[in-house]
Amino acid sequence: MAVAGAAVTDWYDWYNLADMNVWSGYGLGGSPWLNDNAQAYWNQSPMKYAHNIRTPMLILPNTLDPRVSVTQCYKLFHALKDNEVAVKFVAYPIPGHFPQDPIHVRDIYDRWIDWIEKHFAVRDG
Repeated sequence: MAVAGAAVTDWYDWYNLADMNVWSGYGLGGSPWLNDNAQAYWNQSPMKYAHNIRTPMLILPNTLDPRVSVTQCYKLFHALKDNEVAVKFVAYPIPGHFPQDPIHVRDIYDRWIDWIEKHFAVRDG
């Protein structure tokens, strides 16, 4: 059982769409568009390995997150669905990296708890 909010699933996308894209270049050898850095970006991207994921996942992005584009979460959702992994996707039409208002915060925590109860049940004997 897993929960993803603003999930960086593809370092190319993060470099090209995030508000602090240069940061990723520090750990991945600079821009993916220089030299042969593109392979390093792909090798470090969870999407390269998404076909191996079998863990049920709840995905909860904000559609107006400037840090991690919602497209990253859509990409993960489709990869899991295509591989027949249990997945639920709920996008919040709000700005920011995590909701700041009490209504959305409460909704997210309720969904986390429900997901955990559904997929992380303790089994007797």
